[in-house]
Amino acid sequence: MKYVTALQDSQRLPRNASIAFHLAALLTFFVYGIYRFTHDDLFLFGVFSLALLPISISLILEIQHRGTMLHKQITLMLVCIAIVIACYFLGYKSLIYVFPTIFIFFFIFDLKYASIISSIYALTCLISALNIETFALIWRFGVATFDCIIFAAIFAYIIAKQKAVLIHLATTDELTGALNRKNLTTSLNRSIGELRQSGTDASLILIDIDHFKMVNDTYGHLVGDKLLSQFSDVIMQQLPVEAKLFRFGGEEFLAQCENCGLQKALELAQRLKQAVSQTQFDGVPVNISCSIGVAELRLSDSLEEWLKQSDIALYAAKKSGRNKVMSRLDK
Repeated sequence: MKYVTALQDSQRLPRNASIAFHLAALLTFFVYGIYRFTHDDLFLFGVFSLALLPISISLILEIQHRGTMLHKQITLMLVCIAIVIACYFLGYKSLIYVFPTIFIFFFIFDLKYASIISSIYALTCLISALNIETFALIWRFGVATFDCIIFAAIFAYIIAKQKAVLIHLATTDELTGALNRKNLTTSLNRSIGELRQSGTDASLILIDIDHFKMVNDTYGHLVGDKLLSQFSDVIMQQLPVEAKLFRFGGEEFLAQCENCGLQKALELAQRLKQAVSQTQFDGVPVNISCSIGVAELRLSDSLEEWLKQSDIALYAAKKSGRNKVMSRLDK
């Protein structure tokens, strides 16, 4: 099942690191521009001075917490254009700046696009430098440059894999494989925002295993843990791919369903209840059932109210005899 987790947010370049990148770029271009000015190279002085403008704007946006990844990507591309121009006029003296910019690609683009764009950029710089450099020198720079791209791609791949594992461990319940409550508030607030902005329906389905304490007391906690794990698997197999399943409490699970109004949510809840009833859980000789409360999101709902209504509906299902599906009460 595909989950939208903190992984997406983690792809963003940390703000402090981004500010450091901007400051380093500003300092480099400023010093290099002054150096060209002192050597009466007004054209390259102008090129580097113009490159300072997008970097400065991007830095200001970052300081004001308004910076986006697109801003950084555009800024990097403009900086690269300035370096390509410098390579045409200065040759190897500017080729040395290709190496640090290559690594920046792998911070602000995903691995595939970083590899492609940085290769095109490096090749363009090398061809530009042929204007005044020998092929033998450009060949040596080219080997070193593409080695740099390969090493950067390998490191980026390793870091991305390690990050994915860490985020999975931080956001997933180890026993059941469902999401834990770490990002529940963020996820629910996103649904609330989408309803208010674009009218996208969403519903919560709160599921409780009936008589779970009796299973624990009768058959032991190891059997109870196994039941929780299998129960989660059964639920996840029935949920649509865009839904998220959280372990809400001990034996309670919360399904957050996007593009899902009340009727659709009730039909899904009935399928969940039926799937649980038809499953023979390992080590449990008795039939297992569940009670379910459904709460569709309303425009007037706060996060707390939405959760509260799903809990009230679940309580009504349990009070009516368990193994039932109930929806939030109309006001």
